[in-house]
Amino acid sequence: MSNGEKVAEFEAALCDYSGAKYCVAASNGTVTLQAALVALGAGPGWRVAVPPLTMSATTLAVLNIGAEPTFWDVDPKTWLMAPVPEDITAFMPVSLYGLHSPWTGEYTVDDAAQTLRQHSGCAFTSLSFQASKVLSLGEGGALLTDEEELAAKARSYLSLGYRMDASQARIDPATLKSPTFERHHRYPAINGRMNDITATLGLSKLAYVDELKQDRALCAAHYRFEVEGCEWLTPQHIPRGWTQDWWTFAVLCDTPERATLLADAVVRHGGERPFPAWRLTYQEPFWQRLEYVEHKCPVAESLQPRLVQFQTNNVASAEKNAKALRLAIAEMS
Repeated sequence: MSNGEKVAEFEAALCDYSGAKYCVAASNGTVTLQAALVALGAGPGWRVAVPPLTMSATTLAVLNIGAEPTFWDVDPKTWLMAPVPEDITAFMPVSLYGLHSPWTGEYTVDDAAQTLRQHSGCAFTSLSFQASKVLSLGEGGALLTDEEELAAKARSYLSLGYRMDASQARIDPATLKSPTFERHHRYPAINGRMNDITATLGLSKLAYVDELKQDRALCAAHYRFEVEGCEWLTPQHIPRGWTQDWWTFAVLCDTPERATLLADAVVRHGGERPFPAWRLTYQEPFWQRLEYVEHKCPVAESLQPRLVQFQTNNVASAEKNAKALRLAIAEMS
C-alpha cells in the first residue's frame, strides 16, 4: 500500500530525528526535489541555481518542472556551491559527499541526499534512501520542512494531485472509493509516494542510524590517517562547526593523471578501486544540446578530474582499502 500507516509512522520518526515539523515520504530522492520546487511555485520563467559537481538528478529535477537550471561554481576547499547573485530565483545546493550545506533561505532546497541531516534554515531538506545512502532502504526519499503549506503542496504533488493535508500520509480507503470524492486538485502531478514496505524497513534502520553514522565516521578516520602529510592529496575541507556524514571519503589529487595512477595503485595493493567524481552535469551530452547552458564553472572543472572517492559503508572494507591506500601513497611518493 502506498502512503499507508507505516509511512505515517516513518514520517513521524523522521520528524523526531531531524527536528522538522513536517515530513513527506516519497518513492525516491529525485521526485522529492521536484515536489519541493513545485511547492515553492517554481516553473517556467524561474532560474534555479545548481552546482555542476554532483549527480545530474539535481538538475533533472529543475528541468522536469519546466524551470531553468543555472550552473553555479563551487568553493575550491569545501567543494560545495559558492554564493549566488541575487537575480537567481531559487537555490538547490548539494550537501556533497556528506558535508552539510550551510545554505539557508525561503527559496532554498537543500539536496541532502548524501546525508541524514537535521532540518534547519531552508524551505526544504531533501533526503534520499537509495542503496548507497546513509539510511539505505534500497530506494526512497523524504522532504523535511517547517512550513505547513509547503508540506501540503509537496504531498499533493506526490499524490497525483489529491487534496492532502501537511501530515496526511494516507487517504481513508472509504473516502477514496467514494464516487463523489474529488481527487485531482493540482496539475500536473505525479505518483511519487512511498510504500509501507519501504517505510517499515526505514523504521527498523532509523532505530540504529546513529551507529551507522558512527561507522562511516570511523571509515573516514582510517582514510584520513593515511593521507595525513601527503603533499599531493587534499581531503575535503570541513570548516569549524560544520557537520560531515561521510557518504564517501573524498580526496583531491594534484593532477588528473595522479588520480588515475592512485586508483590503479590502490587496486594493485589489494583495495577496492576508488571511484571518480561525477562528470560535471553540463558536460554530459544532453546538456550540451541546451542552448541556454552557457555558464562555465572553472573551479568545478578543475576539481572533477582530480577527485577520488573511497567507500565508507563498511568498516572492514575501509580498513582493507586504507591499508592499500597507504601502500599506494608510499609507492607513488
